[in-house]
Amino acid sequence: MNENLLKQCQVKLREELVQTRASFVQDLRTNTNPVILELAKELESTSPSDWIDSINEKICPSQFPSYQRLVQIEAALCQIDIGQFGFCCDCEREIEDELLEQDPATQRCAQCYPNKVPINA
Repeated sequence: MNENLLKQCQVKLREELVQTRASFVQDLRTNTNPVILELAKELESTSPSDWIDSINEKICPSQFPSYQRLVQIEAALCQIDIGQFGFCCDCEREIEDELLEQDPATQRCAQCYPNKVPINA
């Protein structure tokens, strides 16, 4: 992967991370479950780096798409930090640049992608 694409992906992921965190907290605030409302308050006073531990115990992640996206973004940023970004989690080949440009949090190459989405879709 070229360095320019890596930097572009990193910037895009960091920007989306801020937006997704805010969206997730807003989703929690609009929930009627008192446990979820309490979690929203807790997250507002907790460092975002500690969110995952607090969240996993209190919600069903599938109920909150913004949380699922948050996990994907944080995983991609972690992969950048450890030098593993851009490699397919199934076959370990490089993920096509076009897929990373579409979604820098993607974890699979075109061959392994679950829905076999065309690259230029």
